[in-house]
Amino acid sequence: MEPVTILLIIAGALIVLFLLDLFFAGGSMTMGTVQGMAMMCSNPIGQAILLALLIILGALVYGVFFR
Repeated sequence: MEPVTILLIIAGALIVLFLLDLFFAGGSMTMGTVQGMAMMCSNPIGQAILLALLIILGALVYGVFFR
């Protein structure tokens, strides 16, 4: 896969996660670090969004360091 394709997939995933955050978690991801994490951890959809962000971060770290 080309690097541009990978970047477009990541950007699309982040936009989808942002929209899910706004509609289902009350915009807690955009609120601030401490309050936003507390709100997201208390909501099942927020926990799923955090898990997806962790998976994306893990894939990026794996792609950069263990390629």
